[in-house]
Amino acid sequence: MKKICLSLIIFLFMFCGAASAHIIYTTEGGKLGLIKVDSVSSFDLSGTKYNGSADSVVASYWENNTSNGAGNSKIILITPTTDTTVSGDTAVRFSSYETLSSPIDDASKPIVLTGSYGTPLICGTNSGGSLYLATGASLREYKTSDFRNYNIYTYPSEDLAPNPVIKAVMKNDSRVYVLIALNNNISNDMVVTLDGTLNPKSEYAGKWDVLTSKDTYTMNFISDSRIVVGADDGVYQVSNGSAKSLVSSDYPVVAICKDTSSGFYYITSEDEKSKSLYHYTTTNTNPSALITAIGDGAQLVKDSKYNVLGVMIGEQITLVNMEDDTKYKTFDEFDETPISIAASSTTGNSADTSSGCMIGGAGLAMAAALLAALKYKRV
Repeated sequence: MKKICLSLIIFLFMFCGAASAHIIYTTEGGKLGLIKVDSVSSFDLSGTKYNGSADSVVASYWENNTSNGAGNSKIILITPTTDTTVSGDTAVRFSSYETLSSPIDDASKPIVLTGSYGTPLICGTNSGGSLYLATGASLREYKTSDFRNYNIYTYPSEDLAPNPVIKAVMKNDSRVYVLIALNNNISNDMVVTLDGTLNPKSEYAGKWDVLTSKDTYTMNFISDSRIVVGADDGVYQVSNGSAKSLVSSDYPVVAICKDTSSGFYYITSEDEKSKSLYHYTTTNTNPSALITAIGDGAQLVKDSKYNVLGVMIGEQITLVNMEDDTKYKTFDEFDETPISIAASSTTGNSADTSSGCMIGGAGLAMAAALLAALKYKRV
């Protein structure tokens, strides 16, 4: 089974907070499938709807439809490439979960995401004007109107950190937040803040050290717009110049998603084959594992309609009742191992001139954690 990088599981899409309960997923062979959630007692694995290319990942995003001044939710299936002799990763779009068998774009002439190489982290905006894609040390802005690459930010290499890697991207109404792993044992990892145009010299730009000597893997919003980071030894709440330990862990925390209150769910990676789901609350700060499974999967999708948490852990997808943490249903009968999950739709505000990736507590979770090679050691 192909390995998938834990740094990119956050899309994501780490993907929290969407309008629809349905869950879409991809498998290592590129199959795009659907789990329908019609109520808290009606779940259906509809199976493969579209055959894409190997290692393709999926996300939903809000698009600004300038033809009518409104907007709409779209689904995007991205196929990564590491072949730098071509222009970049490619993608096709779908109008909704109901049309997963019929992409908007011709598969023989897909969208080309110029400059993006490898499985990206994906972050959308509530204005619907842009998508942000991160691979390696670079974050790129693509306009949803034509998918041209308009702006780019690259974290510079240094002697002490020659191979920095972006581990997570998220957005609120004024800032883009980028978690940078410096890949050394000397410097702290950091959160870089940027404006929507990715200008490192804007009034919104800055750098926050994540004040832990431990490696970091994922980041998300929780309640009250607090930012938390998953590290080798637990979860930290970070802000400008400080880092507060919220929960300790003997193993790396590789995915985080806000719950319905002031806590959060998180996944740890005991090794490359065993993953566990936990639920931290203000009254249960040292939780026991809710689910443990063997395999590479580690991704969370929060749905607000029915308060259902979609958990891709190991080689299965489990639906969890966020009110009491009981398991609704576990799907493990896939033809191929699932490697990415996302909510089937999201919401936005196309009239809003500001843009906000509504990840975790801020709303839409798009990819906070989409995937690349499964390995919790730094690369």
